[in-house]
Amino acid sequence: MSREYIIPIFIPHAGCKKICVFCNEYSATGIKTKPDIKKLDETFERYINYFPENSQPYIAFYGATFTGMKEDEMLFYLKWAQDKINNYKAFGIRFSTSPEEITSEKINILKNYSINFIEIGVQSFYDNVLKAANRPHTLNDVWTAIDLLEKNNINYGIHLMTGLPKSSYNKDINSAIITSFLKVKSIRIHPTVILKNSKLEIMFKKGEYVPETLDTAVEKAAKMTEIIESTGKKVIRLGICLYGKERDNVVAGPYHDSFGDLVRTKIAENIMITFKKERLTVPLKLKSNFIGFKRKNSHLLENSKIEFHNEEYFLLNNTKITYEDLLKKIEIL
Repeated sequence: MSREYIIPIFIPHAGCKKICVFCNEYSATGIKTKPDIKKLDETFERYINYFPENSQPYIAFYGATFTGMKEDEMLFYLKWAQDKINNYKAFGIRFSTSPEEITSEKINILKNYSINFIEIGVQSFYDNVLKAANRPHTLNDVWTAIDLLEKNNINYGIHLMTGLPKSSYNKDINSAIITSFLKVKSIRIHPTVILKNSKLEIMFKKGEYVPETLDTAVEKAAKMTEIIESTGKKVIRLGICLYGKERDNVVAGPYHDSFGDLVRTKIAENIMITFKKERLTVPLKLKSNFIGFKRKNSHLLENSKIEFHNEEYFLLNNTKITYEDLLKKIEIL
């Protein structure tokens, strides 16, 4: 699969009718204002100059409930992005939004633009968790949004979170199981991290919320990823993405710069434990996962019957097996 190039445009809290207990986009991104035309063009050119020639990037709007913005504001950003596409400088438009802001009326507007992917912030498939997190949507809104996106053949992704208030191990795992049955194109998973100036910071300091430990978050995200990827879907991002000084805005919780590597290390460990008595041949491109982050799995690997080859497929006792079928053999709970 060829690499996708993304030009991220952050519009902090634009269109958000509520502020979720875990959220503070200003702390997460360091961006305080909505970009105007000058800023949009500057950001676009900076990324274009960095990307390889003829890379055909996607323009992605993040940090906002994009379809929750006032129509004229949403159209301002859509028209700017569409102009780049019409001039063959970009390939398509992506954005994140909240499920209740996906309606037939808004999809009719979006049809006039080159939208090729929408990420919906589901977070959990449990209403009591959504309410406790001060999410603006209900589970019914989630199903309505998914139905509309699928009926209109719009590719979509889902964002899940672990460790939210009122959630539990089983609820988070079940959210992954439900996601695995959908026609979702990709999934992002990240544990709940407490950011400065968020409602969750107040709850944490009052003793009303206790975050997951890093080990718990890694183990849970690994199981969720195994469940989802066993159905052929792809978890494209693990962990919250913070850069530079924004890392200092983490008050508490399972934040780690290499959270994704920790999760992939855990999945490889689970595979090695499951097939410890079997001869398993693994694609060489996955060798770093099996060695593990900071060589965490090296002892387990040295005492296994695992070998590596330059092919894309796995071999279990010299018989081809897909990655999906390999994951299905790992015990879920």
